[in-house]
Amino acid sequence: MRKIVSSVLLAAGLATLAVAPPAPAQEPVKVKIGRLAFPSLSTMMIDIVKDQGLDRKHGLDLEPVTLGAISAYYAALATGEVDMLPAGPHVLQKMRLEGVPIRAALTYARLNALAVITADPAIKTIADLKGRSIAADMGSSEYQILALYGRTQGVVFGKDVSVVQAGPPLARTQLQAKRVDAAMTWEPSATLTLRDNPQYRTILTGDIAWKAVAKAEGWELIVAVREDFLRKSPDAIARLLRMFQDGQRFIRASLDDADRIVASSVKLPPGVFKEAVASGRLVYDVMPAWEAERAVIWDMFRIAVDVGYLPKLPDEGAIYKP
Repeated sequence: MRKIVSSVLLAAGLATLAVAPPAPAQEPVKVKIGRLAFPSLSTMMIDIVKDQGLDRKHGLDLEPVTLGAISAYYAALATGEVDMLPAGPHVLQKMRLEGVPIRAALTYARLNALAVITADPAIKTIADLKGRSIAADMGSSEYQILALYGRTQGVVFGKDVSVVQAGPPLARTQLQAKRVDAAMTWEPSATLTLRDNPQYRTILTGDIAWKAVAKAEGWELIVAVREDFLRKSPDAIARLLRMFQDGQRFIRASLDDADRIVASSVKLPPGVFKEAVASGRLVYDVMPAWEAERAVIWDMFRIAVDVGYLPKLPDEGAIYKP
C-alpha cells in the first residue's frame, strides 16, 4: 500500500512539473553609454559590439546615447544622462576632483592613436618645431601628453612653438591649407589626415611620448562609470569586460566586417578603420582598471599633478574595485 501511495505522489509531482511554466529569463542589465555623433575613437568599438549583438550575449542591453559635442558628451556623464562612457584619464581625474561621482572601471584604448603629423621634411622631431606652429586641441588630455613630452625635449608649447587651437577635423584643414607646420590629431582623423598628402609623415605617436614621460605605457581612453550605476548593477562591469573583449576579437578576426560596420554607423570612408587598426595606430585593449593597470592609471594622475596640469590627486576610490 505504501508503495502505491508513493507511486501516485511521484506521478502527481511529475505531472505538476510537466505543466509548470518555465522560469522567466533573467532581464538583461540596461546600460546607457555615451557615444559621439562623429567618427571618434570612443564610438567605433561601441558601434561594433552593438551591431554584433555582443551586449545581449553577455546579459546586457547596451543603449548608446548619441551626443554631438565633446562638452555635451561629458556633461551627460556628470548629470547621469548616461551611466558610462570612454574618457581620457585626465578628464576623469578632473571631473572626480570637481565632485562628479565617477570611477575608472576598464581600460579602453592605447595612446598609439595620438599622432603629430607634418609634411615639412625639415621637421623630424618635436624639437624641430621650435619657432614654428602646430594645430592642436589645447583642451584635450592628448594635448597635455604632447606638452609633457615637449618639456622632456626642451620644448615649451605656447612659448617655443606657436599653438593654433583646433580639434582633429580643423587641425587637418589647417595642415592642408599650410597655415601650420604640423598638426596634433588622433584616430580616425589621423588616418584621414595621412591620406590627404603622400608627403605627410608622423613624427610622434602618443605611446612613444608617454613612455618618454612616464617610462611606462599609458592610456588615451578608459571607461568612466557612474557610482550609482555601480551600486545598482555590481555585476555589470564583468559582463562589460567580456563584451568589449569579444569586440576586440571580432575586430582582429573580421576586420573587413568591422570596417563596414564603422563606415555605416559614423559615415567614415571605407577602409579608414581597417587601415588604422592594421597600422597599429588604433589599439583597443580592454582590461580591468583595478588589476595590473591600476598603477599605470594612477601614475598618469600623479604626473598630471607633478607638472601642475591638475591641482591634486583624486581619492583612492577614483579607480573602481569590485
